Amino acid sequence: MQIEASLFREIQDYAEINHVPIISFEGASLLVQIVSSSKPLSILEIGTAIGYSTLKFIEHMPSDANVVSIELDNERVEIAKAFIAKAGAENKVQIIAGDAGSILPQLTGPFDLVFIDAAKGQYLDYFKKIEDKLSQHSVVIADNVLFRGYVESNEAPPRRYKTIVKRLREYLSYVTDHPSFNTHLHRVGDGVAISYYRGKKSE
Repeated sequence: MQIEASLFREIQDYAEINHVPIISFEGASLLVQIVSSSKPLSILEIGTAIGYSTLKFIEHMPSDANVVSIELDNERVEIAKAFIAKAGAENKVQIIAGDAGSILPQLTGPFDLVFIDAAKGQYLDYFKKIEDKLSQHSVVIADNVLFRGYVESNEAPPRRYKTIVKRLREYLSYVTDHPSFNTHLHRVGDGVAISYYRGKKSE
């Protein structure tokens, strides 16, 4: 689906003025590359924000694909819906307002691609809740996993970030060591981890 470049610029401008975090240009390029190559028919997005990455998915996914997107902030939900409507893509996405930790267990899946870009301290919890909802050869993408460089740094992070950094390290260890996933860490933007699902290992 073709989406006007001017709409993406409008969303970027809104995000900058209103201090809404959206995926970096490099991160978005990586998303587009993965969606274009893997051709997912069902996408789960954890963290809609104002719909920037949602529309990137919609622009490059197959015409018969759909997105389920979860967002905690009600104001951002309405803004995202407005931008998506402006693109004429309302029928391509279902936005669910609420806490992802509570919503994920209720979803059935299966999902061909999952994008995690919400509360950084909850990434591992989110991942564990979607593990049994993945299709064969699904891809799980997590943004901001290096969190300002603190995750890979030997220096202690500021006290207010200690828990987030600890939990992101736990997330990366989990997806890297998991026998059912092949994970690559891309040092673009604030760090993007891409975990390729190998399917359930036979007993």
